[in-house]
Amino acid sequence: MKVKRYLILLVLGGIIGGFVSSSMGSISTFLSNVNFAHTHFGLIICIIASLIIIGLTFYLWKVQKDALKFKNQSLNSIEDDDADLFEMKSNLNFNKSSIITYIQLIISFVALLLIVFGHGSNIDVLYAIIPYMLTIIPSIMLGFFNRRFDSRYPKIGEKNYTEKTLALLDEGERHIAIVSMYKNYGVNLVLLMIAIIFLGIFSIDTGSNQTLGILFLIIIFAYNSLGYMLKVRKFYKS
Repeated sequence: MKVKRYLILLVLGGIIGGFVSSSMGSISTFLSNVNFAHTHFGLIICIIASLIIIGLTFYLWKVQKDALKFKNQSLNSIEDDDADLFEMKSNLNFNKSSIITYIQLIISFVALLLIVFGHGSNIDVLYAIIPYMLTIIPSIMLGFFNRRFDSRYPKIGEKNYTEKTLALLDEGERHIAIVSMYKNYGVNLVLLMIAIIFLGIFSIDTGSNQTLGILFLIIIFAYNSLGYMLKVRKFYKS
């Protein structure tokens, strides 16, 4: 069954790759014809993205406040069932606070992508940066919130931050975290390989110089793949 599944994925990958390759010229023509440099496109994108990020920041504050409230209720509750319910709600809100912060970052990146897509002018560089700068506030809020939620959390930038954070989890939580991270690690490597190949073919086929983008992707791929393997090797040699 595994071989059959891999063959199906291989065929689908070939079909999608062939379709993308054949459409490369049309994509290049479309991208070159899109130009919003002489409009207020960059400003509009900046305002929309900034308002969404600011709104999510207020929502993040509420979620963090609720998480702390449920945390205190779980500690002060006498009934075991109530304590478990409040603990579940506090953990869900704790998790939601991280999700909100990452969504804000994604919104700022999408705003940057749209401005680049529209061939923005020099002033649009400022518009592209503003949404990202606004995400600094919720990121700092998240860093301080972790220690308010659980004082055992390491400080921001503290040495061995990852190891100390994992040590706080129980066996089940640690298993879920490690399995999820390892799966994401494998998927990230595959996506990086696809991105490098796609960007290389796109650059050659369209004549658009993507050297810097390809170089950054190669560096990220090398760091992720070799960095992990070298740490495993160091563990076995010690």
